[in-house]
Amino acid sequence: MGSPLQPHSPKVVERATVSVPKVIGATYYLVKLYAHDHEGIFGNVIDDHRFELSGIGQIAQDEWKRSAEAYTNLKLDKWVLWPNRLEGIVSLRDATGSGDYREHRSKPRLLTSFVASYKAAAAKRVNLLRNSPGSPLWQRGYQERFIADSIILKRVQQTLEQSRC
Repeated sequence: MGSPLQPHSPKVVERATVSVPKVIGATYYLVKLYAHDHEGIFGNVIDDHRFELSGIGQIAQDEWKRSAEAYTNLKLDKWVLWPNRLEGIVSLRDATGSGDYREHRSKPRLLTSFVASYKAAAAKRVNLLRNSPGSPLWQRGYQERFIADSIILKRVQQTLEQSRC
C-alpha cells in the first residue's frame, strides 16, 4: 500500500477475496412437508428414543423413496419422518447444462414437480388405506431452503441425523 506517511488515496481499494466452499455438481435444498393441520399421523415417538411408524407413515416413507426414482436429475440425501412432517435434503442437477439452480430466484421446477408428485402419490395411497378419497393429507405448499455450500450441507445433514429417534 505504500509508506504510512503517504496520504491514503480513496481510489485505491484493497479487496480480500472470501472463499466460500461450494457444493460441486449439484444444488441442495432442505425440504419440509407438513401433514394437514400439523396432525401427528405418521407415527409416534416412544420413550423419547424411538420413532414408531404408523401405516400412514410407512406409506409416506415408501413413496418418498419411490417418487425420487422417477427423476434422473434429483437425488435424496438425508431425511427424517416426524409424527407431523417430513424433512429431507434433496439434490438437483441441471439437465440442460446451462448452469445450476442457484441462478434462479424462484423455486426450481424440478423440485416443485417432485414434491407435487410425491404428495399426490402418498395422499392417494393413504386415502385408499383410510377409505377417504380426496381427503387432505398434506398442508398446502411446502418449505424449502437453499443450502449454499458444503459446510452448511454438512451441518444440515448432521442435524437431521441427530434428530432421528
